[in-house]
Amino acid sequence: MNTQLSQRRRAARMPAWWMIVVATLVTAGCVNPDFEPRKPLVLNLTPGPAPLSALDQYKISAAQRVTEVNAREITPGNPQPMLRSVVSLEYWVDRNGNVTNVALYRSNGDHEAERIAMASLRRASPLPAPSRALVDSSGRVRAVETWLFNNDGRFQLRSVAAPQIDGQ
Repeated sequence: MNTQLSQRRRAARMPAWWMIVVATLVTAGCVNPDFEPRKPLVLNLTPGPAPLSALDQYKISAAQRVTEVNAREITPGNPQPMLRSVVSLEYWVDRNGNVTNVALYRSNGDHEAERIAMASLRRASPLPAPSRALVDSSGRVRAVETWLFNNDGRFQLRSVAAPQIDGQ
């Protein structure tokens, strides 16, 4: 009796095992050896420079005016790797482009460079007239510009400066 039970169990297991083998062979037969799975689409989109704000555009126009008026004091080419001084001025311009106020915003303490920066900005006044959108309720525009000084005392304004020379 024990043997009959074993044979029945074996017979019951056989069809399940054969079904697995048959299913595997059928599935393997459906595979296309020439099929290459799709590769993911890769887009190499490098972001361009962000569009300039109206204030940044104005600062470039103002810096170009300062550069034109003070051409003899402008560093030709690229600023040196280790700058003598970096001076930032906060200034206000009325709707006609006249510089109405200048204040030292940041400096490394080089008083001569500070004096040269302030004088160069005042000499360039009037700057280009700002657009109406930039003028605040007091009729002025506030901007901050940075002067980059080489050892010889000549400078460039950051808004229009060439890249610094590689210091390596």
